[in-house]
Parts: sequence; C-alpha cells; structure tokens
Amino acid sequence: MQVSERDSIMCAFDVEGTLMPEAWLALQKKTGIEGLKRTTAHEPDYDKLMKYRCDLLREHNIKLKDMLEVVKDLKPLEGAREFLEWLKPLVPRILLLTDTFEEYAMPMFEQLGYPSVFCNSLIIDADGFIVGHRLRLKDQKRKAVESFQRLNFRVIAVGDSFNDISMMKAAEHGILIYPSESVRKAHPEFPCAKDHYDLRIKIGRLLSANKQIIPRPLAFAPPLSATESSRTMWLICCNVAGFLAPEPWLAVQAKFGIEELKVTTSQEPDYAKLMAIRASALRSHGVKLWEIVDVMNELDVLPGATDFLEWLKPIVPRTFMITDGFEEYALPVGDKLGHPMVLCNYVEADRDGYMNKLVTRVKDQKLKTVEELQRLNFRIISVGSSFNDVAMMKAAEQGILYRPSAAVTKEYPEFPAVANHEELKAKILEIVSGKGEPATKRAKTR
Repeated sequence: MQVSERDSIMCAFDVEGTLMPEAWLALQKKTGIEGLKRTTAHEPDYDKLMKYRCDLLREHNIKLKDMLEVVKDLKPLEGAREFLEWLKPLVPRILLLTDTFEEYAMPMFEQLGYPSVFCNSLIIDADGFIVGHRLRLKDQKRKAVESFQRLNFRVIAVGDSFNDISMMKAAEHGILIYPSESVRKAHPEFPCAKDHYDLRIKIGRLLSANKQIIPRPLAFAPPLSATESSRTMWLICCNVAGFLAPEPWLAVQAKFGIEELKVTTSQEPDYAKLMAIRASALRSHGVKLWEIVDVMNELDVLPGATDFLEWLKPIVPRTFMITDGFEEYALPVGDKLGHPMVLCNYVEADRDGYMNKLVTRVKDQKLKTVEELQRLNFRIISVGSSFNDVAMMKAAEQGILYRPSAAVTKEYPEFPAVANHEELKAKILEIVSGKGEPATKRAKTR
C-alpha cells in the first residue's frame, strides 16, 4: 500500500445469531425436532452438520417450502436494527456474511435493509427435500475479509460461533456477541459483547480511539484462474455517477458556472489530469471545498434509480456501487438509495479550504474490486458509462454501457449499450438466464 492511501473502515458481520435469529433454531422451535438445536456454535464441521440436518429433515418430512414459511416471519434480534442504524453513518460500508443459503436467506436480509449478502446455496431434489449444500467458496468469511483488506479496508469482524473465528482472526479486530460458552472459552482473545448496546460501545471505542487501526499483513491474492470455472452467483458492480446519481462535477458546474467543470470522464480518460484541472478551476474562481460539499448534500438520485435497485434485488441480490468520486458525494447518494455499500475515494483541502488533492483509497479500485469479487467466486456484471469504467467492464464476465457518450461508444463497440433502465433490465435478465454471451468470452474468441 502507498503511504498516501487513506485508511477506510469496513464492518463484517455474521448474520445468524449475531443480527438475526438462527433459522435452524426457529425451525426447531416450530417443529419440535430436538436434533435441530445443534448449530455451528456446537459443531465446527459445517459439512458434517449439514448432512446431519438433511437426514433429520427427511426423517420428519420437512421440505424447503416448510423452511421458507418459518424464515419469512423472522425478525431481527432485539436491538440489531437500531445498532445498524447507529453504525451506518460511522461505518458506511457494512458486509453481511452467512453460511446460510440463498434459497431462504433474502427475507432475513430484507428485514435488515442490506442488499449485499454473501451466502451459500442448497441442493434440492425433485420432491423438495434438501439433500445437500453447495458452498460458494470454502472458508468464505475469512476470504471475504482478506479480499477487502487488499482493497485497503481495515475490517472489524463480528460473529458468534466457531464458524466465524477464522474471519475474526483475519480481521484487524474481532468481537464476539452472544457466543456459546464453548466458543467463549475456546477463544478468550476476543472481547465479548453481551448485547447490541454493548457492541455499540466496543465498536465506538475502536473508532474513537486516538490511534490508527494498524493493518494486518495482506494475505496472498489467489490467481483469478482458481475460481474461473466455478463462479456461480451473479453480482453487479456499477459506477454511481451518471447511472444512479447525477455527475457531481456537472452539478458543481451548474451551481458556480465554471466552464472547465463541464468535462467529465465521459470525455477525458485521464482522471488525475481531470482532477488537477478541477482543483485549479475551483481555486481560480474562489470556490472552497465546503461549498462543494453543500452541493453534494443537495443532490438527489436520478429518476428510476431506486425503482431499478428494488427490481434488481430478487434477480441479482448483490450490488456494489463504486465511484472514483469522493466520500462527500458517495455517502449521501448511498443514504438516498438505501444502499450502505459504496466504495469511493476522498478529497482533501489545503489550509485555505481549497480542494487540492484527490486521495485514492487504492489505485485502479474499480478493476481491483471486480477481481477480488471474482476471487470470492462471483460472476460479475459491470455497468459503467465512461472511460473510467472500461477496465472493470473488461475484467467482468459481462460489461454493459449505460447511456455512454459518443466517444466511449466509438472507442469500445464490443460492449452492449443501453439507453435507459428498462433496456438495462432486459439485458440483465438475458445475461442471468444464460442467453447472453459474456463479453469476456466474445473477447477471447475474436
């Protein structure tokens, strides 16, 4: 990591037992099957535990549809929703990780209001019985933490069971909440929160301490080829400006009438050069950084953006928003979209209050984000509009241009272009249904 890169915090949470009730325990309570009381808090071997559960369910004639009826009524643990609302403005990047399954995970995450959840999937037979499970990635929680550390995040990981320990050890800080006695005794090195208010205190102290959170040594990045043939679940990486929210610099240009700010990454591919032009133009017109921040707070999302994300959830329930813009733009947009996972950069002011520096969280962040998510065994659809999005679109399984400029379209005719959200919906449905040929495949076969 370069010295100039700024620390950024991410919180990673196990879901069941930490934020939501254990789905298997809820099923046990409804059915009275004593054996379903066994969870990862008691059995660290997940494959063994799932085989045991599958046998029990068949023995008692319990099918997936029966589990869905139980899960849809589950509510967050007492204090969990309030805790997340408290955390959002302090740590606006929150990752939910669970070893539960996509087939019945989404109702729980809707309750929490978080649309990006990493999970596994089930194998169902023709009669509707669960006969096995498919891990998206072995030790997925730890590997997720390590991937985001390579993207220059410092991670605070929270869990309750043996299955969470590896991610807590990998993170810069690990905290237990509601652990079983066996977990607590086996891992006394982790502080233990007795409830969500106590968890709030423990995380608050980490964030407010007058010392840097020292990063862990970075784990080796596995080659992309390690997951190339096994990626199954789709995930969308999209640029924010011009797709979900207005171009921030065009809004500043409209406010102050500065001609130089009309140029964006749709026309100029050199982002460093573009930011230098912007800083010089703002200074020459006497516009300080706090005035830019005021403009950002007044921006609203683009028409149709919120409806599009609501439509997307059941189709592709994992979305990461990325902008090379700055946090003061990204966070209000994320709040208005109800989406607490926006990756961004930062700007700094000089002693006179003028913007003088763009601080990149990590160089080539859009490209590297796609690659790290591919290492986590996701297939990526990347939606962009400008020259600055091309690298991540080339790396993704499928790139889509959204209302691109004529210059971008002419330079990159290999990417399909859409003119509105309805066309984008159709293209996404085509891709996830298997009817669309991935851009990466087309590139290789030319």
